[in-house]
Amino acid sequence: MTQKAQIPTVSIVGLLALTIIFGWFRYGYGLLFSEFKRAFGLSTSLLGVISSLTFVTFLAGAMIVVLFVVKFGARHVILSGIMTASTGLLIASLTDNWMIFAAACLLAGFSPGLTWSSFSQSVNEHCPINIQKRSLAVISTGSTVGLIAISLIYLFLDGNWRLIWGGGAVAGYLIYWWAYKTIPYKSETPSAKRIRFDDLKPLLTSDKKPFYASAFLFGFTESTYWTYSADFVQGNFSMANSNAIFFLITGIGGLAGLLGGELISRWGMRFTFTLTIILYSLSMSVLFLSQGWLLVCFSGLTFGISFMLYAAYLPIWSSKVFPKFPAQGFGICIIVLNIGAILGPAVFGWILAYSAYSLIFLLLGIIGLLKVFMLPVVQEEF
Repeated sequence: MTQKAQIPTVSIVGLLALTIIFGWFRYGYGLLFSEFKRAFGLSTSLLGVISSLTFVTFLAGAMIVVLFVVKFGARHVILSGIMTASTGLLIASLTDNWMIFAAACLLAGFSPGLTWSSFSQSVNEHCPINIQKRSLAVISTGSTVGLIAISLIYLFLDGNWRLIWGGGAVAGYLIYWWAYKTIPYKSETPSAKRIRFDDLKPLLTSDKKPFYASAFLFGFTESTYWTYSADFVQGNFSMANSNAIFFLITGIGGLAGLLGGELISRWGMRFTFTLTIILYSLSMSVLFLSQGWLLVCFSGLTFGISFMLYAAYLPIWSSKVFPKFPAQGFGICIIVLNIGAILGPAVFGWILAYSAYSLIFLLLGIIGLLKVFMLPVVQEEF
């Protein structure tokens, strides 16, 4: 009798860490966007610029992983990422100075880049091959679990963002303590040296272009949607806390990310990837057609489904494209993704100064659909 493979501890810790890092901070920034405007008297464009700058530190975190994870191991980088998220949330929740708030957001911005691909490396090193897809999908889904949780807490606390982010900081420190106790050390010998540029050459060959191009477009569109969509919803509906209801629906849809590995195993990467792209594009462009509440809910639900599936596919795709360099390959993917994410909110923040909100969602849908021309290129279907 074969024993059913259990979810490893690193996956549970990863899920909880991404709950805070992505759910509380990364997506929480968009959820609390209107609250920040009121608390600090900032404009939509300036908050969009701050959002873009947090992707700069996200990018820096990803570069740290690429350069140092071989030498120091995934454990130390993961712990650093959880600490920067928790400390950034805590400082932001306590300050009344918008510049300190912005600096705290930049500090927390390091955390996604430090942890996302590092967890991929840890799973690759310490989990049996037969459960790696499931483990990576479980970790990625932590972001949507966090989005659901922060949306519910927002409704319960009636938008008290300082308590929300302060509570997230406390939870983050507790997760740090558990990660410190349970995340395994690197399995290689301690003689590994810092990775050199020559070591990265296999990551930069032409067959990797579809992977990187797709990551860039994903970052460009998703960061813009997360930054502005909740503010758009709150500005168009008089319903109390409509932004939190919208993000709650988005988070519920995002639970589909748990199925990412299973769908790939059943239907193949290229087919599931194509369907996800079409749904992703539709979820954004539909807001241009109508801002009725049902279509807004449809947009949030389908964006949550397609976004989290896509986020679950990236580390799985990366593990196939870069079997010898899982963290470095995925780290470069995140770097490329963040270049797009840096540009997205800033570019569309500038567009918002001259056009209606609805137009940017049409443009996002069109740009997102371009990913259908960048399907996975692998030697065999997976």
